[in-house]
Amino acid sequence: MYDILIQNATIVDGSGKEQYPGDIAITNGKISDMGMLQAAEAKTVINANEKVVCPGFIDIHSHADLMVPHANQYETLKPLVKQGITTFIGGNCGFSNSLIPDEQRENCINSIEGLTAQDESECLDWKTPAEFMEKAEKRGLLLNMGLLAGHGSLRIAAAGLVRRHLTPAEQQKMETYLEQSLEMGCLGMSSGLQYYPGLQSNTEELVRTGSVLKKTGGVFTSHMRSYCHTIDQSLDEVFEVGRKNDIRVVVSHLYWQPYSKGFTGLVQKLVKAASFAYNRLHIPIPIENSLQPKIRKIEDARDKGLDVFFDLVPTSQGFTTLFAFFPPYVVEGSKKQALERLKDRKFRQQVLFDIENVEPDWPHNEKASWSFNYIKITGWGGLRVMAVTQGKNQWMEGKTFPEIGKELDKTPMDTMCDLLIEEEGKVLVFHTPTKPDDPFAFRSMWRGFTHPLSMPATDTILLPFGRPSHVFYDCFPRFIDYFVKKRPLLSLEEAIRKCTSLPAGVMNLKNRGTLKQGNAADILLFDLKTLGTTADFYNPRVSPSGIDSVIINGEIALQNGVFQNNVKAGKVIRGNSSL
Repeated sequence: MYDILIQNATIVDGSGKEQYPGDIAITNGKISDMGMLQAAEAKTVINANEKVVCPGFIDIHSHADLMVPHANQYETLKPLVKQGITTFIGGNCGFSNSLIPDEQRENCINSIEGLTAQDESECLDWKTPAEFMEKAEKRGLLLNMGLLAGHGSLRIAAAGLVRRHLTPAEQQKMETYLEQSLEMGCLGMSSGLQYYPGLQSNTEELVRTGSVLKKTGGVFTSHMRSYCHTIDQSLDEVFEVGRKNDIRVVVSHLYWQPYSKGFTGLVQKLVKAASFAYNRLHIPIPIENSLQPKIRKIEDARDKGLDVFFDLVPTSQGFTTLFAFFPPYVVEGSKKQALERLKDRKFRQQVLFDIENVEPDWPHNEKASWSFNYIKITGWGGLRVMAVTQGKNQWMEGKTFPEIGKELDKTPMDTMCDLLIEEEGKVLVFHTPTKPDDPFAFRSMWRGFTHPLSMPATDTILLPFGRPSHVFYDCFPRFIDYFVKKRPLLSLEEAIRKCTSLPAGVMNLKNRGTLKQGNAADILLFDLKTLGTTADFYNPRVSPSGIDSVIINGEIALQNGVFQNNVKAGKVIRGNSSL
């Protein structure tokens, strides 16, 4: 007798091949049989009539691992299960909470708090990735979790919060930490080259860490130094790391932000005018063509032998820590030191001058000419508060800094600095070149989402407070609804492949990502007719329609749309593991 039998299914197995009817049997957490199994018996029978049955979605770019140590992780991460995700890859953008050596404990924790906006000193009670993985399994996981070692976190562990290139001894120490992390089960290394301290690295430093990845077949993923006019150099840098070490590369959350030196204001006006023309006058401006040259660079690199992929987030606004939008010298050293600097009026004036006047340049580690000066690129209205910790400041969430400054009779610069000081540096923001949920900005990514090398991702920073992004609730259903049903630009089979077997293959996840006998029973049932979302920037906490059931390692985590409490069926997926 089987544990679970799914009958009358329309099977989309994740491989990309055409859908077909059939039944799926599950025993001991694995797919034990597939075919026409009407006469079979099982403890639980699920009638999947008129439902699509496919592998659970694999989120290749997430920060959900940062919530795993917290007691409220199950409630906080519930929206991921309710949109069909069964596995996520954490440790992205150079941030990972799995390596916390004693000698750099305070600095490592301060770095993580920049993204979680919470006190992590008591939660992070381990030193190595092996200890973190073991403790996560003992506490219980809602979803399957694979981990990357974060380059920024490795750098802090090896050298502290230094604003310079590493010494040979520090470089060797960082490589040793990386090698140990990979041996303990990390799937590869991520970089966050927009962020301090990753932005202080040079290409040679990254190439050397890539040589460590080569030993184990680890993947190199990169939040690049820039996504504006220096994006070509950013791509070339990532490609060089991959080519010189013959390792797989994933470009994180690909998009392109227009910018032209000397014509900042004009470019901003043209972008906003084009958005108005598209959204109000319904002029079909083919803005998606703007991303094509960047995709062509990726294609050319692949034609020359580089094993390269990319992911994208299906939203028109990004999100990250507010400190990421200051010149590198502002955040040198500890968070406490950075906040002390921002209290000084003369220092603020210098920072303001650099933001408004110094041209973004390459590379990203100079004093003020860092390559992704987002405020200069989009203007002060390009940032909106996402999350703060103090109740008195929660009214600011969703507003731009000029809007908040007008209420407080402050400049946008003073508003940002004062808020950081009040919140002890724990401020997250949205960034968008025009307005939230701009269809014009989203159209610029169409070519990326439909490309065979791309994968959708949530970039999850789910917190128990603040204003979340809608993609934390609806990423994968939104992707399928938009590109399969509304356009349509993809077949259902290809869209499912991008959400399942492709990320599984890219991350070397064994026995996951496809429906076949012997694979882990990570399975999703949904109604394609009703699959969709009403979540948006202004009302993000809305789970999608059409998601029927979610099975993780053979246990039902969502049944008939109802979340099953106390189901902790997730596993840690370690590198080179059979599961």
